[in-house]
Amino acid sequence: MTRADGILRLLIVDDSLSDADAVVNVLRSAGHAVRAAREERLEALEQALNNHGWDLLICRDNVPELPPTDIVNLIKRLGKDLPCLVITEDSESEKALFHSGAQDVLLKHDTERLLFAAERELDNLFIRRRGRRNERALRESEKRSRALLESSRDAVAYMHEGMHIYVNHAYLKLFGYEKHEDIDGLPILDLIDSEDHAKFKMVFRQFAEQMDAQPAVVAAQCLKADGVVFDADIEFSHAQVEGENCTQVVVRDRPVLVDEENAQLTQLQHYDVLTGLYNRTRFGDELQQSLNDAAEQNTDSVLCYLLLDDFQLIKEQVGLSASDTIIQTVADLLRNVMGDDETLGRYGDQVFTIILPTADEAVVNQRVETFRRSIADFSSQLGGNVIALSCSIGMTRLSESVASAQTALEYADKACTKAQRAGGNQYVWYEDQIGQPENDDLSGWAERLKKALSQNLFDLHFQPIVGLHGPQQEIYEVLLRLHDGDKTLRADEFIRYAVSLKMMKDIDRWVIHTALRKLTEHRQKHPKTRFFIKLSEQTLEDKEYVDWLSATLSAQQLTGQALVFEISETAAMGNLQETKAIIAQLKTIGCEFGLEHFGSGIDFSHSLSVLDVDYLKINGNFVENMANDSDNQAAIKATIDMAKQAGKRCIAGFVSDAVSLALLWRLGVDYAQVFYIHEPSARLDYSFEDQEL
Repeated sequence: MTRADGILRLLIVDDSLSDADAVVNVLRSAGHAVRAAREERLEALEQALNNHGWDLLICRDNVPELPPTDIVNLIKRLGKDLPCLVITEDSESEKALFHSGAQDVLLKHDTERLLFAAERELDNLFIRRRGRRNERALRESEKRSRALLESSRDAVAYMHEGMHIYVNHAYLKLFGYEKHEDIDGLPILDLIDSEDHAKFKMVFRQFAEQMDAQPAVVAAQCLKADGVVFDADIEFSHAQVEGENCTQVVVRDRPVLVDEENAQLTQLQHYDVLTGLYNRTRFGDELQQSLNDAAEQNTDSVLCYLLLDDFQLIKEQVGLSASDTIIQTVADLLRNVMGDDETLGRYGDQVFTIILPTADEAVVNQRVETFRRSIADFSSQLGGNVIALSCSIGMTRLSESVASAQTALEYADKACTKAQRAGGNQYVWYEDQIGQPENDDLSGWAERLKKALSQNLFDLHFQPIVGLHGPQQEIYEVLLRLHDGDKTLRADEFIRYAVSLKMMKDIDRWVIHTALRKLTEHRQKHPKTRFFIKLSEQTLEDKEYVDWLSATLSAQQLTGQALVFEISETAAMGNLQETKAIIAQLKTIGCEFGLEHFGSGIDFSHSLSVLDVDYLKINGNFVENMANDSDNQAAIKATIDMAKQAGKRCIAGFVSDAVSLALLWRLGVDYAQVFYIHEPSARLDYSFEDQEL
């Protein structure tokens, strides 16, 4: 849907037919071909948003059942990229309505302002839609290019400075390797017989010295992983990967794939060997197609992420072979209750993923309950053990506002994790699309959080930020925990309640006061240590905060140079004036500032042009699983390049494996938070002096 079709799809929320007609006439008189609908009840509005695509929503502020704030929250919950304009007759209430989340607030008879705001929002919507379409086209193009490489009978690799950075399936098979990780970062000389090293290096050196050189070929003896030697012709040509110069290598050994091998390869490419369901790659393609349909045809759907509860314990009870039998059984159980138009895949060891072709929450809940019950009703006896199964299921809407298949999977995975932490054997929607917590939840959390502040039930954990290419520093990020009975909760499990209760200012001050006392003590032996501390939106609005911080620093005999404050990019841009003001004030006392989740915004290059920050922390969604996702690698590379051009230092969080760390080092990131080297801890015990990554 773009503006190119010439039709303005307008949704009006108004209980007055004549007033709604007046709005339509204003837009039509300006030359718009308006196709409009009017709603005044919540249920009807939700149905209209679900069943049709819209370009603009205009609402009155006095419809009893539908205040503007509820309309904006509904749009967000349904994942719609739909600008909302509010019309009011009361100039006194105009200012208050600015906090409703709508794109603009207009007085009823100001038709010129209405036209101006409508044109602006339609232009912005068109740009966002075109940007998403271009991103999808780019991903599809890159996927086709990679698919061509993977399906090529030629063994193809890409090298940078003599090291492998990409190999296709034929290359792995030719040299006898099983996984890409087995060969990533391996020097190509390790695959050449030592007798031909000199000849190979001479040809390669001559080729590399001339960037405009024609492809060069060298005949050499190559080594398989098991040491077997074979003759091959090796062709070099210049290429670029992610904007960097590299060398394409094609190794030819006259392999011939017969039809049977082709059929087997196709089966392996699309289907899970154990269950016969779609495998991870093929399901990802189906998921991306569902997102494309949501964007182009307004046909929203839902992704379900189903994880078997306590499967590791079951595997230890029954053994590997019997656990495979259980996985096959679960696949059959799900297959038996699947609808004809639903898509089922096995995404991981005990993870199954499902696409439901509807976004009606009542229907989705009914279908998901069917999946849950089909597994919960199963029991069997294996190896003398009675096996009872249950599962946790996370759901997320696949709408036009979801950036990619990987983002949708992350949302559904987070919802699934929440279901697990609540005891398992249940399903949960991705909470960012649900809205604010219920009042009952808030009242209970208000007591718990007040108790935590008064009785020091909060605790701080610390994670080192280690240098890769940036100047060596001794920096820890400060992370908040809550002791709640027998459990210790991470910040993401309770912060949203604190935000809704307007308690973040008090919590931020507790964190800073406690962290500075800890830092003063630690600096007696490690005087260069600094802390990264998060700031909430509510603290940004606290005009007394900087004075309070200055006094607190003085009391601990510290200066602002000991601290780097960070706030999420979306929060910073949503409170731009407050953020700019507090950055300026913090810098006057020596503090530095960082943007967290950088890359989350629609136009994140704008963040750099308007905010005077020192550090950019890459959006964790890009870093997680980056080793298996070329789109994420490209996004990280673009962010690093942008940071370098702007003179900022870049930090990558959520680094959970050695392959990702190696990729980040090669991409040039300055710092990393490496979970597999040092998880968050209550102790400041990381040895920066002995750091070797």
